[in-house]
Amino acid sequence: MSADGVKSRRGRLRIMTYLSPGVQVGLFELIRDYLESVTGLDAYLIYESRWSGPPCGRVDPFTADDVDIAFMCSTAYSRLKQNKNAFMELCPAAALHSHPMATGRPVYFSDLMVHTDNKDRFKDFHALKGCRWAYNDDISLSGNLVMMAELKKHGYDANFFGSSTQSGSHLNSIQLILNGRADAAAIDSNTISGYKMEHPEKMERLHTIMSLGPMPIYPIVFNNRLSAELKSSITKALLGITQKPEWGQRLLQMGVVGYTEVDETFYGMENEIQDMVKNMSLAPAYY
Repeated sequence: MSADGVKSRRGRLRIMTYLSPGVQVGLFELIRDYLESVTGLDAYLIYESRWSGPPCGRVDPFTADDVDIAFMCSTAYSRLKQNKNAFMELCPAAALHSHPMATGRPVYFSDLMVHTDNKDRFKDFHALKGCRWAYNDDISLSGNLVMMAELKKHGYDANFFGSSTQSGSHLNSIQLILNGRADAAAIDSNTISGYKMEHPEKMERLHTIMSLGPMPIYPIVFNNRLSAELKSSITKALLGITQKPEWGQRLLQMGVVGYTEVDETFYGMENEIQDMVKNMSLAPAYY
């Protein structure tokens, strides 16, 4: 049999990310290449930019058996879990993204951003009252829910804002601030980190009032049809990636310092926020 014939018989590893372009796609390309080298499988990356997780109203990729591993927001994961999805399983490894407040935990934050020209006008959280608010989507933990929770803590409701615009993505919210069509937005701290790498010249026009959080980092989810051996191998590979300098260094360049162990209870943090804001909602215009 030819070498091409042998290669075509190798197994596949189908990886999907719902987190880009908000989180740099280069991170998931790196993980694809790394897992391919570790498992010996032909790895492929599927990029879905329209949603931050499997959308309602469509068959999810685990039930459809379209993917083996998916990176998604914790809100989508929690919904699939609550719906008792029979074909998904949490990978017990989670990324450690760089952030001065993370202190070695698998968490991220939501940065309240305004244009630098307005930093004297919007000096603190309370100064945002009556502002033109932008957010990415209703179910976003970092873009919407965590801000709703903060409003409730301070005795406010969704009428706190003068107006609100649903932008469709964190990157769109940043652009609305930069072009003066919105005053403020809550932006995923990892989106800001990636944006800084790609557009350092624009960061001087953005000012962070404060950071909200922490929030549980995006879960990695297995198709539970994968063998126990392969799931264990992938988990151990992620947890040990920093022990391989050639991969660990590349990972650090993407703003991730390593991976650590997590379990189902870790994502209970989000359920508390969802319970707090379940009766709060905005009435936005759409970008």
